[in-house]
Formats: sequence, structure tokens, C-alpha cells
Amino acid sequence: MTRISNIFGTTFSGRIGKKMVAASWKGHEYVRTYVKPPNPNTENQREARGMFAKAVKAWQVLSDTQHQLYDRIANGMSGFNLFISRYIMAVQDGEEPETPMQMTWVTADGQPVKIGKLVVLAGERRVFDVSLKKGRVEVALTPSDSPYTFVLRRGTAEEAVLKVRDLLETGAPKVLESETLGIRLVAET
Repeated sequence: MTRISNIFGTTFSGRIGKKMVAASWKGHEYVRTYVKPPNPNTENQREARGMFAKAVKAWQVLSDTQHQLYDRIANGMSGFNLFISRYIMAVQDGEEPETPMQMTWVTADGQPVKIGKLVVLAGERRVFDVSLKKGRVEVALTPSDSPYTFVLRRGTAEEAVLKVRDLLETGAPKVLESETLGIRLVAET
């Protein structure tokens, strides 16, 4: 591969005509002959592409709240990439891909709590911090990221009201309540 430095400070990227490609690698610009990438189109390749396409379609039907969960638990990658990776690994292991459980709670009296919040922690990581100013909150959680701690907050005061070690075993909590803070949330059916 022939590398050509651009002494004018212009960055080249992509195809130049039909025979050359300009690119950058680790800050060094270069030009090389264009080589059409191979497309083996083998049975394994078609199967892998099909699995990836199914994973993308599964991502597309998730709700915004479910997307937010993946965005918040992803570490060093996007939520999309985390979901796709988990989906493909599950299928390869012969398991059903995990879909985050949608959970919605409303205030027991139907009134908003203007300075109230529901905070959900996955281990030490804050995955949701949702205002109660509409009197309704929605989160989405995956069993594989348990344990979860549910915290109610009013102003600067907060109380951990529930710890769920196994979401599949216990399911979505029906009531989240802090008598101290005067907040009671009930699951919306």
C-alpha cells in the first residue's frame, strides 16, 4: 500500500474515481489502489446476515424506554450495539433473545409529585432517574442486569424502597412506597 502525505492539510477519504481510495489511519493520510471487497455469499455468511437483520428488526420495535435502558447500561459501546450483541449471542446459544420488561407506575392518588423522582439502580449504575411530575413513570429492565434497587426521592431526601435480586422470579413490583417521603406508586395494569 502506497502512502502519500497531504502537505496541504486536506483530508482525503473514500473513492477517487474507479481506481484509487484515499483514507486515513492513525492520523496518516494515504492513497491506495481500489480493490473490490470479496463477497463470498456462503451459507454461513447468509445465515449471519439474516441473524443480524433479525436483531436489527428486534431493536427497531423496542420502545424509547427500552432503548434508553440499553443506552444507559452499555459500557464503551452504544445501546444499539449492546442489544445486537446480546441478541446474536442468545440465538447462537439456542436461547430466546432477552427483551426488556416494560414497567409503569402511577401515583396512588393520581396526583403529580412535582419534586419527586423514581431512581432505578442496576448494581451501582443509575439506569433510570424519572420525574414524578406527571404522576406516572415508565422504565424498562432486563432480568440479566439484576439486581435492581428502586429509590424514591422527594427534593433532596431519598429512600431505597425495594431491592430486586431476580427480576424473572419476582416480576415487576406492584407497589413502590415511602411513608417517610409520602410517595406511593402502584403498578399500572
